[in-house]
Amino acid sequence: MTHSVKHPLVWRLADVAGTGVEFVNVVMPEQGPLANQEVLLSTDIPSPLDASMDISWSDEDLDLFQSLLHKMLDLNPYDADALQLNQPELVDVLHIVAAAHFIEPKDADEFLGEDISSTHSEVDIGDLISVHTQGGFKSAVVADLDSIEAVCVLLEPLEIDGKDVLDIYDTFVVNKHNILPAEFGNVLPGDDAVIH
Repeated sequence: MTHSVKHPLVWRLADVAGTGVEFVNVVMPEQGPLANQEVLLSTDIPSPLDASMDISWSDEDLDLFQSLLHKMLDLNPYDADALQLNQPELVDVLHIVAAAHFIEPKDADEFLGEDISSTHSEVDIGDLISVHTQGGFKSAVVADLDSIEAVCVLLEPLEIDGKDVLDIYDTFVVNKHNILPAEFGNVLPGDDAVIH
């Protein structure tokens, strides 16, 4: 099953599974002989609203999605005719975009650890980063940023003193000077990484 990135995407806030809880779902028009069909991909992101509705993707959603396709899946969304919807990595990307759109970010100052002396480089939307928290180094993805702060989506749970503080895909706002290279987090270092 494939999907063209160029087709419009829609968020569907609904209880698709019939559990009584509404979640954020992604609606994609299916390509091929059943072109009138739609494909619904569920996420674990709870709906912020109590009503069922469809919401068009914003330009920011699409920019983040395309950036993550390139940076996380090594796909060029501008050249790719279609996505394979059975890729687990694609589901991760959709969770990150849904979290960035629908989860209200928390202020990172309340759970950050001590500043770490490190080389800081410019980050961009879709970059994998790490932050030093009171619960250790945690990996996250930059979902939005300005000249001072970045909104990030957490890629692993944060626990401090035995208490759950943030869960996977929760969002937070952090000052850019607190952003560390991805190699500090729970990720495999890249070929160009220098490990000390």
